[in-house]
Amino acid sequence: MNRFINPLRRLLFLFAAMVVGSMPALAQSQADYHGLWWNEDRTGIVELKADDGGIKGVTRWGDKPDTDRNNPDPALRDRSLKGITFLWGFTYEAKKNRWKDGKVYDPKNGKTYDAKLSLAKGGKILKMRGYIGVSLFGRTAEFERVATEEIPASIGY
Repeated sequence: MNRFINPLRRLLFLFAAMVVGSMPALAQSQADYHGLWWNEDRTGIVELKADDGGIKGVTRWGDKPDTDRNNPDPALRDRSLKGITFLWGFTYEAKKNRWKDGKVYDPKNGKTYDAKLSLAKGGKILKMRGYIGVSLFGRTAEFERVATEEIPASIGY
């Protein structure tokens, strides 16, 4: 009987080790995306937050005042870029811990693109892929998480 118990114990231990070993990947969630993020050149901060079961991105701070001068709607060209929603409409894909099927508005050219979001480097980097139709034909922007001591007082976060 002992001959059968030891192999069974080893098999159970191996299975438990595989399950526990995979848990850090499963522990990530949609909430890991929430918070403040620097744009690529660190001249602006955006906030990702929950929105009706999804997520949205809002501009929160910029190092200089700027307007939405390239907006295709002439009535919106004088609005401030601070406070605009530029990411919206995403669906969370838990299996891959990413947001997909969303939209991103690029104020540099006034165009809106399809988008998806993923995390890298243990949640310190947000990768936003903007594309037209197929993700293969697009561009990835990387946003770095804002450290608590870096948050400008004007944000009031």
